[in-house]
Amino acid sequence: MNDIKVFTSFTTSNCYVVTPDDSGVCYLIDLPPDLDETLNYISSKDLSIGGAFVTHGHYDHSLGMKEFKSNIFMNLDDEFLARNPQEQIGKILNGLSLEQYEGEILDINLHQYDFLKVYSNPGHTIGSVSFEFSNLGAIFTGDFVFKESIGRTDLYSGSISSMKDSINNVFLNFEKSYDIFPGHGEYDSVENILNNNIVLKELLNDWTSKRN
Repeated sequence: MNDIKVFTSFTTSNCYVVTPDDSGVCYLIDLPPDLDETLNYISSKDLSIGGAFVTHGHYDHSLGMKEFKSNIFMNLDDEFLARNPQEQIGKILNGLSLEQYEGEILDINLHQYDFLKVYSNPGHTIGSVSFEFSNLGAIFTGDFVFKESIGRTDLYSGSISSMKDSINNVFLNFEKSYDIFPGHGEYDSVENILNNNIVLKELLNDWTSKRN
């Protein structure tokens, strides 16, 4: 069963259950705070969990790490963010206290999965990555690129110049027929996003004009 199932958190972030082959093993893309529905679905399908691939360290994509009982992989450049949600949420919700995550986080750059290709695309955060499953024609971009926009760059470790470089050097090299499954919102093809995402096109034009 090759399959992609999406669950949207109350934080609006997407958690994807990806079954890349017929082994009955699934993998989660991102771990938002409320994983109950996701885990119940996995159980109802009699799937086993191989691990989770986290696109970046923001709390709405990683706060579920505490209740996740399998391997967690991410770019360790974002480890500080993932381990310290209080640093993010405390500035939004005064008085809310969250514990530091002390479990193991594995370096995604050392993974040995044949079905997975990892792209480094800093900009939203320094450690932001995308995950490509070529056999599914799918790329999970987190908060790098959305259907109609891109990730914000004004938060901790974000960089507009890095975002421009990532769009030019990473996104433009994605297979045009593949689908983009973002961290928020709906999916669409790489080709459609290139043609219709006005924010992305403006950044590309700006990057090109400064290079010429």
